[in-house]
Amino acid sequence: MNSYENQIPNGGHFEAPAIQIANQACLSCKKQKRKCDKALPACALCNRMNRACDYSDATPPPTSDDFNALKMKVMQLEATLHGRHSQPTSYTPSSSSGLAVAESIGHQIPAYNPTQDISWQGVQNRFPAIAFLDSDTFKYGGVVVPKPLVEIPGDVLQLLGDGPEIQDIITKYFETVHKWMPIVSHKRMTRNMVNPMWEGGPDLALLFLCMKLITSTPPDGIEASQSPLYISAKRFIALLEATGSASLHVLQAGLLVTWYEYGQAIYPAAYMSAGWCVRYGSMLGINGNSEAAEILGRTGTWVEQEERRRTWWGVLLADRIVCIGSQGYIPNPQEPTPEDVLPVHDYAWEAGEVTSAGQRTLGMPIDVAVDPFPRLCQAYSTMGAVISHHHGKKLPDEKDQFMAATQLYSEISNLILKLTEESTNDPLGLASPLAVAYSTLCMLCKRYSCPSTRNCAPPSTQAASEMQTQAIEGLRSVSASIKEFAGHIADVTPQPLDLDRVSPIIMDALYSAASNYAWMVRESGDETCQNALDSLRNTMRRLGVRWRSAAEYLRILEAQEFTYAVGSAGS
Repeated sequence: MNSYENQIPNGGHFEAPAIQIANQACLSCKKQKRKCDKALPACALCNRMNRACDYSDATPPPTSDDFNALKMKVMQLEATLHGRHSQPTSYTPSSSSGLAVAESIGHQIPAYNPTQDISWQGVQNRFPAIAFLDSDTFKYGGVVVPKPLVEIPGDVLQLLGDGPEIQDIITKYFETVHKWMPIVSHKRMTRNMVNPMWEGGPDLALLFLCMKLITSTPPDGIEASQSPLYISAKRFIALLEATGSASLHVLQAGLLVTWYEYGQAIYPAAYMSAGWCVRYGSMLGINGNSEAAEILGRTGTWVEQEERRRTWWGVLLADRIVCIGSQGYIPNPQEPTPEDVLPVHDYAWEAGEVTSAGQRTLGMPIDVAVDPFPRLCQAYSTMGAVISHHHGKKLPDEKDQFMAATQLYSEISNLILKLTEESTNDPLGLASPLAVAYSTLCMLCKRYSCPSTRNCAPPSTQAASEMQTQAIEGLRSVSASIKEFAGHIADVTPQPLDLDRVSPIIMDALYSAASNYAWMVRESGDETCQNALDSLRNTMRRLGVRWRSAAEYLRILEAQEFTYAVGSAGS
C-alpha cells in the first residue's frame, strides 16, 4: 500500500497514525551508513528496496565488496608510503597482442594513486586538424591518422584483473547485454584474445572495462555515479579523447557507458554521453553519409563493415531512447531513410556468411522476418515518425492532422501485433523492440488525450473531441498490453541473476503504463486499474535491483500521488 494512502485531511493538516519504532537501526542501514527511520516491521529503505529488514544485534559478515574496498584503501596507503614509485604498464604495439595485454594485467599491477595519474602526464595529441578544417583535402590527400601511444592507467589494470578474469567479463557480456544490444563482433573479439598476430591496445582495454561496467550492479548504498568502475571508465575515455584516438572500440565503449548511465538514471551524464557518441560516430565516418571523412578508412572484411553499421544503429538508438522523456522534440538531422540497410541476421554476421546474411532495408514490410535487433531499429524509426508528427510541420487542416495520427496509430499497432506474435518464442530477445513500440503508442496517444492546452480544456471542435476519445481508449488499451508484457518479463526472470538479461530500454514503457493507470485511478477510483498499477509497481520494484532507473520511476509515481493527495486535501 502506498504511504500516501494513509494520509487523511484533518483541519487542513495530515496526521499519520502512530508508528512503532525499533531501539536501533537495522543491519542494512548500519552497513550502508544510511539514516534508518527504525520503523517496524521494516524501515522505509528496506521496504522500498524489497528486502528483509533485520533489527538484530548480530554484525553481518564482510562481503566481497567490503574486502575489495579494503584492498583498494591498502593499495592507496602503500602508494603514499612508498613515494608513488610504481609506473603503469605501457602499451607497446610492436611486441604485444590482445592476449599478451590480457595476461600482463595479472602480473604487473601498479599501486593505484588517484591523486597522481601518470597516464595524463605528457599527453600528446597528433590528430590531424585538416580532417575537420578541410575534409576534402584530408580524404583525397592520403592523410593518415596516427595511432597514439597511451599508457593503460593503473586503476584500469587493477579493475580488469588477469586474463581469465577478462575472459569471464567477455563471457558474461555476450550472455547478457549482447542479447539486446549486439554491436560488438564476438568473432573479432575472440580473435583479438587468442591470435598473437592481432594487436590489442588501450582502446581494447577500455572496451573490456566498459563491458565489466555494463554487466555490473552498483552495490547497495553506493551511488551508481560513484562506482569505481564508472569513474575509471569516464576518465579513460577522456584520456583517449585527449590524445586524439579514433577507434571503433572507443565508440563502442562510449555506448556501453551511455547505456549504463541510462539504466542507472545518471543524468545529465546519459544525455551528454549519447550526444558524444553521435559526434564521435560521425567523426569516424560510420554514419553512411558520402560526405563523411572516413577517419577509420575502408574495412577489410564484411564482418567488420557489419559491425560498424550495427554500432551506428546503436548510437542512433541510444540518442533517442536516452532522451525519450524530455528532449524528444529535438529533431535528429541524421534520421534514417527507408533505403537505409538494417543489421543482418545475427548468425550470419557471427559466422561471416555473406551469402546467407539476408540484407533488408528499413522501408521493407514488417511481415518480412528479421532478428530482434533489426526489429528494434524499426521501432526506433516508427518513434521518429511520431516525433516528427508532434513537433514537425503541422498539416493546415485539423482533420488531415488527425487522419495522419490515425494512420500512425494503425502502423504502430500492426508492429506491436507482429512483435507480440514473435515474442512467444523469445520474450527477452524481443522485449526491447516491443517496449519501444509501446512507448511510441503512448507518446502518440498522450498528446491527443489532452490536446491544445496544458490545463486539458475541453476540445473546441467535434473532430478534436472524437480524436481525444480515441486517444484515451488507445491509452487504456496499450496500458493493458504493457501490464501483460510486464507479467511475461517476470515469468521468464524468476531468479535475481535472470535480471542481468533484462534490457533497461523497457523501463519507459512500464512507467508510461503505470502513470496511465495512476491517472485512471485518480479519475475513477477503479479497483481493476489500482490492481494493474500495483502489479506494475511490483515489477518495477524488482527490476530496480538491477537498473536503478526503475526505482527512479517509482519515486516519480510516488511524488505524483503525493502532489495529488495534497491538492485534493486543499480543495
